[in-house]
Amino acid sequence: MAPPCARRRLPGLSAKARGYLSVRGWWMLSPQLLGGLLARMEQRKRQRDRSMVADIDTRVWIIDLDHGGEMDFVLVEPSRAKPNLRFISILSPFGEALFGARVGDMVHPRFLGHEYSVLIKRVEPWQESES
Repeated sequence: MAPPCARRRLPGLSAKARGYLSVRGWWMLSPQLLGGLLARMEQRKRQRDRSMVADIDTRVWIIDLDHGGEMDFVLVEPSRAKPNLRFISILSPFGEALFGARVGDMVHPRFLGHEYSVLIKRVEPWQESES
């Protein structure tokens, strides 16, 4: 017969995850070690979430839902904008529509008098050294 703690149902976990945790004895971690582990997990989650928002100095990959194309842009301050190199200002109509968008969002920027429907595919931080 399994020990009482292994028989307890762990809510929200898959059968594989429950099996892994029941074998590994996760309940035997010291409170300090468990607290440190949870803090690191929360910090990584915050870093992932922050990198998923289109902001200044981020590269944004989009899918044009109207024409089926895929492109990437770097959002920059107006003084560093070079549209021919796909560095677009956050104050341009296209940059303004992308600014603050998250992966999976559909935005409708206006460009040259037309409204487009684009899907945000990926957002990553961009450093000046990548150019």
